[in-house]
Amino acid sequence: QSKHDYKEAFMSLSSNVLVSVTIILYNKQIFQVLNFPGAVTLSAIHSLVGFSILSLMSAAGVFEPGVINRGVLLRQCCIWGSSVAFDLLSLKHNSVGFFQIAKLSMLPLAAIMNLVIAGERPSVRLSLALLWLCGGIALTTSTDVQVNFQGSVFSVIAVCTTVLNQVMAGQVMHNSGMSSMQYTLALTLPAGIFLILVGPVVDWYATGIRIDLWLIQNNNTSVILGIMVTAVLGVAVNVTAYWSIKTTNAVTYQVAGQVKNMLIIVLAFILFSYPIYAKNVLGMLIAISGAVAYVYVKVLDQSSSDSVKLLSKELSNDDKFQSQCISP
Repeated sequence: QSKHDYKEAFMSLSSNVLVSVTIILYNKQIFQVLNFPGAVTLSAIHSLVGFSILSLMSAAGVFEPGVINRGVLLRQCCIWGSSVAFDLLSLKHNSVGFFQIAKLSMLPLAAIMNLVIAGERPSVRLSLALLWLCGGIALTTSTDVQVNFQGSVFSVIAVCTTVLNQVMAGQVMHNSGMSSMQYTLALTLPAGIFLILVGPVVDWYATGIRIDLWLIQNNNTSVILGIMVTAVLGVAVNVTAYWSIKTTNAVTYQVAGQVKNMLIIVLAFILFSYPIYAKNVLGMLIAISGAVAYVYVKVLDQSSSDSVKLLSKELSNDDKFQSQCISP
């Protein structure tokens, strides 16, 4: 690679890490500091703003819009919308550290789904890496003082719907030849409409607060600005992720993902004054090291079969579609 290529790769990864870390912490700021009660309503706003910005980018010739069968589009909107909404519900009702570590459980869940659906049996060393990861998740969960039943339920649903979204989105894009940007543009408007219809009802059920009355009573600049900033950041996550995947390989992108996890967790402890317990921190370190080991073993397994191209495709699917969500 030329010096220019390395510079572009560094810039794309740096911007993706910066934006990804910022949007998680800023969303938590909206929920915890500004006390915004509408996680699902917020995801609807993210989707509609994302559609507006992506439409302008498409009109400017950045990428061509794609076409999806209407039946498939309806199904994917429900799955994608649920994934985005429950992701924000999980962030609202859990600590940032637990939220991030819980998301790592998508790796073993995806491995199980691949085994059941495609019959792809993981190697012994890959299974050991996933067990190490699961041990860290279990230790983190058992020692997090902010863990609660409602937050745990939202977290489990968020993980399951996100993995399902990854699997189904991968199939749709493969069959239709669409890029992640085209796929996101196709989904954001119908998903945004779906979420804006069900969002206030779900938010009222989850919090007991009517979002329309809350917005009338708290119609201040900080709330409106905060919501719009996170919506724009959501689009920026998509754009920088797409840029990073184009300028780097999948392994580098995966490793950068673990750097994001560590930065988010460390900054969350500082910004939100979470209590620090040795066992809880140890659990997070074990989980993140397990995720790093997973990436490393994946490289070894694929290198041994001389399937470098297949590696890039599989590893991209593990993390690429997470950043397609307009929210975190």
